[in-house]
Amino acid sequence: MYKTKEYEGIDYFRVIAAMLIIAIHTSPLSSVNDTADFVFTRIIARIGVPFFFMTTGFFLLPQYIGKTGPRDNLIRFFKKVLRLYAIAILLYLPVNIYAGYFNDTSLFPKIIKDVVFDGTFYHLWYLPAVIMGVGIVYVLLKMCKPKNVFYITVMLYVVGLFGDSYYGIAQKIPFLKSSYDLIFKFSDYTRNGIFFAPIFLFLGGMIGKSNKRVHVKKHVMGLIVSTILLLSEGLCLNNFSLQRHDSMYFMLLPCMYFLFQLVLLWQGRSKKILRKVSMCVYLVHPFFIILVRGFAKLTDLSWLLIDNSIVHYLMVVITSFIFSFFYSTVASRKRIGNS
Repeated sequence: MYKTKEYEGIDYFRVIAAMLIIAIHTSPLSSVNDTADFVFTRIIARIGVPFFFMTTGFFLLPQYIGKTGPRDNLIRFFKKVLRLYAIAILLYLPVNIYAGYFNDTSLFPKIIKDVVFDGTFYHLWYLPAVIMGVGIVYVLLKMCKPKNVFYITVMLYVVGLFGDSYYGIAQKIPFLKSSYDLIFKFSDYTRNGIFFAPIFLFLGGMIGKSNKRVHVKKHVMGLIVSTILLLSEGLCLNNFSLQRHDSMYFMLLPCMYFLFQLVLLWQGRSKKILRKVSMCVYLVHPFFIILVRGFAKLTDLSWLLIDNSIVHYLMVVITSFIFSFFYSTVASRKRIGNS
């Protein structure tokens, strides 16, 4: 590993990020209040995926910023994620078959688009995105100075914004609308490995490379102000019905920068088990959404386990984490036993 310090805060926040991602897919406050649910799931919970991108950038990319790092580390990373992606595709294959995924008349182009950009199941887009994002940042770092890489990745993010939360504006400009219509033929969303992932990966890498002292008061104030502006941005965009999707916001960039810096202050012994658990939760939680819903219908408990959004969310979180802790523990022991 490039980093010699251990960052306990990152490992604990991975768990929080995984819980926020489950919230996006279960809308835990929808049976309480629609506005509260939007604020929590469509704005606040959107920090989950960028945090995972920044964590990858923090540990992987500093060795390639300003110098040529060992290519072996990059190759190992790509192989690891590709293997994980292949397993995840096979894991959700029965669900896809049941849902009629393969009945599509233009099946081959759909499979290519999903495997490369959108993921073969709704949450799996993260895996090809992190592969593509790391590849883009690596190539840019080989070609440009870090400052220029920052500008380019920000520009890509801005392009993505107008295909996401700001699409209502782009839609009214014929040239932009036709450009995004072309993009959407290749990817259903702009929150992908080209427009969304690179800036967060690069920010994580730059933070990992920097040795600057974190001014706690300034970063706390920065986080508070940027969070307030993020909430205002999200509510405003929703109020004017500008959003095609709600993954990307301008203020998500400074918000994630200040948040990540503050999480790094929580130093202590690294919790490897939490890394495995959080990734496992990310991969399997849609299965537990299906299982909780199925169990609720079989037992006539839909009124509690589905209609009550808070209980539904908690049940998915609890079952996903129990399985993930059990699986990660068994896998770790088996690996130790074979070593």
